[in-house]
Amino acid sequence: MSKFTVSAVGCSLADYLYTKADFTGEAFDKYCSRKEGDGGLSPGHLVFAEDLEEFSGVPYPQIAAELGCGGEPDAVNLGGPCIVALINAAQLNRDPEITFNFYGALGEDKTADRILSIIRQTPVNIDHYVRTEGMSPFSDCISDPNHHGGKGERLFVNRIGAAGKYLPDMLGDDFFAGDILFYGATALVPQIHDNLHDLLEKGRRLGKVNVVTTVFDFRNEKTNPGGNWPLGKDGSIELIDLLIMDWDEAMKISGAPNDINAAAEFFIRKGVGAFVVTHGALNIYAWSGGKLFKKLDLTALPVCEQVDRDIKANPESRGDTTGCGDNFAGGVLSALVNGLAQKKDDLDLVEAVAWGSASGGFACFTIGGTYLEKFPGDKRKKVERYYNYYSEQLGRK
Repeated sequence: MSKFTVSAVGCSLADYLYTKADFTGEAFDKYCSRKEGDGGLSPGHLVFAEDLEEFSGVPYPQIAAELGCGGEPDAVNLGGPCIVALINAAQLNRDPEITFNFYGALGEDKTADRILSIIRQTPVNIDHYVRTEGMSPFSDCISDPNHHGGKGERLFVNRIGAAGKYLPDMLGDDFFAGDILFYGATALVPQIHDNLHDLLEKGRRLGKVNVVTTVFDFRNEKTNPGGNWPLGKDGSIELIDLLIMDWDEAMKISGAPNDINAAAEFFIRKGVGAFVVTHGALNIYAWSGGKLFKKLDLTALPVCEQVDRDIKANPESRGDTTGCGDNFAGGVLSALVNGLAQKKDDLDLVEAVAWGSASGGFACFTIGGTYLEKFPGDKRKKVERYYNYYSEQLGRK
């Protein structure tokens, strides 16, 4: 295998995890969103702490205390859709010829020390992760394990911190030397998000593979409540080889009326190479136009049933749902990396989704999205078990 590099930029932060919230309680209802983009709390979504304070007129520390999240967190983990996905992909592809580089900014504080100490226990290279003045990005991840009939749900209260000062020029030429350019949840790195079109265009011009994952875009939701979220500008989507979204993000970007067929029609018309849409515990949808992955009509795929069976058999093994979608994206990325590194010319998007579903399912058994391996290959061994079950579930084995 020849040398292969993934360059990734996007959201990386400390997750302070609170796992015993009640989204039906009086305190939660007090701060719950009343209309789109108003700054209130909403299960499954992200809100900025500053906007929550503006919405409620109450300082965030007081809100956190009322929600039962004012003390020590149940766990501290590394979070952020970009770094969590990248770590999972690197753990599933432990090969000395494959390099996973992360680009981003954090502050000069204890949160930064925590972030770096965790990443250093993973196969991801952080030579391009710079420290600047100010506060490091972090989120309070508030989970209700009983939401959605016991499947669990979480929400995020975020402070962007140093990520708000990370500029496209800070990427440098090394970023574009990557074979895959991975843009993960750039809505939480505003300067990168607002310049996404130019970055994608440069990657396409250099013959790179552009992969984009999305996140709840609260900035644009607040600016234009109920309106479409921009993803780059006109012509940007056709520069994306693989786009990974959750259901809400796909609907908000496309403007579709909660209709996967209408959303798919939008992305196909805009020229995307391939896309995957997750929907929590509901079906996954995948489509490929035949460029990067072989052609695939819009296809509904189930989630991995073995995960539910394992949780029911051993309920004490359940973690939380934080990071499930991020690990899903990392599983899809891992399959893409493996295929391109081996120069395969028949890449299969369903196969990539299988690794994504297995990765997202395994994340249900951890608190937070980042799993620290006990030995190299530990994560792959555990995820591969669910991959095998899922492949059998699809009738592919």
